[in-house]
Amino acid sequence: MNQNNQLVSIILPIYNADSFLSSCLDSLLSQNYLNIEIIAIDDYSKDTSYSILKMYKRLDKRVRIARNVKRYGMSITLNRAVKEATGRYIIFMSPKDTVTRDKIRKQVQYLTDNPKTVAVGTQCLYINEQKKRIGKSYFPLDEHIIKQTLFTGFAVQSETVLIHRYLIPSDLLHFPPILDRHFTYWPIFAKLLRYGTIANLEQPLQTHMKRHDYFLSLKLEMIHYMKLWFQARFVYDLRLPLQTLFYPLVR
Repeated sequence: MNQNNQLVSIILPIYNADSFLSSCLDSLLSQNYLNIEIIAIDDYSKDTSYSILKMYKRLDKRVRIARNVKRYGMSITLNRAVKEATGRYIIFMSPKDTVTRDKIRKQVQYLTDNPKTVAVGTQCLYINEQKKRIGKSYFPLDEHIIKQTLFTGFAVQSETVLIHRYLIPSDLLHFPPILDRHFTYWPIFAKLLRYGTIANLEQPLQTHMKRHDYFLSLKLEMIHYMKLWFQARFVYDLRLPLQTLFYPLVR
């Protein structure tokens, strides 16, 4: 079986993203890796996001859409989308991001060449809400550093990561309620480390939008971060160095 032609499911949770959604979908549908499905669920947006989704569904059969009957929040929307995903690989994408044409192909190839790796992310170019470039990422390439800094925000950009679903239990990708959206994906990554390593590609293959209050938000949510850190160390037995507990305060 050719793993380089396996279906990739792209999970796209949406809420009031009509200013960015078309660019995101265009970049996904322009991938040179063709075997994808986009599962886009609108969380009862008040703008024209769902109308945009309906238009793209008519244009490309790889786009599958749904709309929540009321605002449920990120975790429930993600869980609903995961249940619909059928791909060997899965990506959780932000509707405010765009990707390069070869992103998925390069990630699938990496997982094919590295069978002990359960997930692989990429570097990013960062923009603000005015779509102005404000920087780039320097995520670690060493698997041990990634493991030790996973809960700091230094290790991976969650929305870039492609996950090999066949290496993990079918019920692992379940999102618990999280108050701060910056922490939504972190419990999932802690579980992934039980089944393989997490890697990063060195190329910037995604443009990711950061809100202006991102770093302030991490500091204000230090208590929640500490809860996740203790969970990772003592529940998932990740043996995180003590200094990583204080990374959000010094970054």
